[in-house]
Amino acid sequence: FCHNMKHKQVLSVIAALFDTLLFGGIIFGWPSLDFVLKREGYFSSKCEIETGDLKNGTTVASSEKSLNCPSQDIALNLVYTLSTTIGGVSTFPLGYLFDRFGAWKFRTGSILTFILACTAIACSNKETSWLLYIAMPVVAVCSFAILTSNTPIGYFCVAAQATVISIIYGAFDSSAAVMVVMKIASQLGATVAEIFTFYGALLLLSLVYTFVLMPRMHVPFNVPDGYQYGVTECCCFNNPISSPQNTNTPNQSRRKRSGVSESTPLLANQGEEQKTFSSTLKDLSYWLNVLYLSILQLRLYVFYGTLNQWISTLTSNREQQSKYITAFGFIQLTGILIAPFSGVMTDMMTKYYRKSVTCSEQVVRKRGVCFTIGCTCLMATIFSALVLIPVLEIQYITFFVQNAARTFLYAGNGAFLATTFPSEHFGKLNGLTIGIASVVSLLTYPINILVLKVFGGSFVVVDSVFLGLCVLTFVHPVVLFFRTKPSKKTSTCYC
Repeated sequence: FCHNMKHKQVLSVIAALFDTLLFGGIIFGWPSLDFVLKREGYFSSKCEIETGDLKNGTTVASSEKSLNCPSQDIALNLVYTLSTTIGGVSTFPLGYLFDRFGAWKFRTGSILTFILACTAIACSNKETSWLLYIAMPVVAVCSFAILTSNTPIGYFCVAAQATVISIIYGAFDSSAAVMVVMKIASQLGATVAEIFTFYGALLLLSLVYTFVLMPRMHVPFNVPDGYQYGVTECCCFNNPISSPQNTNTPNQSRRKRSGVSESTPLLANQGEEQKTFSSTLKDLSYWLNVLYLSILQLRLYVFYGTLNQWISTLTSNREQQSKYITAFGFIQLTGILIAPFSGVMTDMMTKYYRKSVTCSEQVVRKRGVCFTIGCTCLMATIFSALVLIPVLEIQYITFFVQNAARTFLYAGNGAFLATTFPSEHFGKLNGLTIGIASVVSLLTYPINILVLKVFGGSFVVVDSVFLGLCVLTFVHPVVLFFRTKPSKKTSTCYC
């Protein structure tokens, strides 16, 4: 669907996908890393360890046999909560820094910091478990920085920007599977130190990609013909084609080749009066999106942070628990395959409303994305209902539905912001949205304590409340749909 892209631009999109897949949302593979950290005895100093068990004539390692240890669960959950919250909150300043300094400087600083965090984890052990409180949040922040810088690569594909952006967000979701690979490596004998040393070395590939296949500053919203970027910018700073300015004329021909009418703006910031950042914040649809993202992200974060504990309520067999945790991680990998459906749905509905009703481009985009948001709410509701069924085998379905809901959530959020509001504010809006949602996600930690200390490890009450909250999120797509409903008399839209 992006047949008019240049070969280098195609390589940039592919590299952005692999970069996000390897280094994007690895923190969301936490259940697998949680398993590895428990295996190596992190935060186990207060645990009651049963060291006398024998298996095949050998003593079971204490790090393998941590029993009756809510203190370890709470400590590790705090690491996860701090990491996801700080990572999410950081997206607003990250967006500002990316807008201010451009891709090269922003990514170089982020990648080097990422490598330092991996080095700190590699140097940690069960006696220095506290290092995780520092290193894992830094990993999360740098992961979000990777996503922030890769998202605008979607602008290279004129005809299907929402789809490409959705795929990039799908790669962010699927990167949770990286932790599964770490878990398998651990079971094969690799230590945490060896795993994160190797992972830190892989980040050097991301640094190469930064200077070879990314522009020095930003991908222009309307990419002109002959646009030069990457290493060529080192000696072509004065080349006007490599600048985002003065791109109207060449872009017109590019839009013709992409099958997009010249009279049809690609996104909300074309063909309409430019919005300031403050005026964008007054849009009701933006704040409904924040509420919707906050509720569903909290639902997902609680599930990820307590997955090992929740599985243990369904089976006490440690091998079965490990089997389901591994299956969960691999199912996360399908996010990159599911994500295009979110973007394709948005693009198809947008094109339909552009042809069928007389609306401003901004209203057309809102109508196009509201169906994707509605599907996300439906999948989140089904997922919350499935976790209430205490049947172990059915949880494979739960994992798939959860993964689809999460993929649509972040892909839809990115596409909603990128296609509804001015592109020059994308970094700030995306950062503010995820930042607010991440502050709400701080509730993950007290919810975990509530389950362990008050409900005796039972998740029924918490899951029931989340089911009700997921139903509540339908307010967002319903309001968005009716606010952009065409008038019966004039066939024009209002908002």
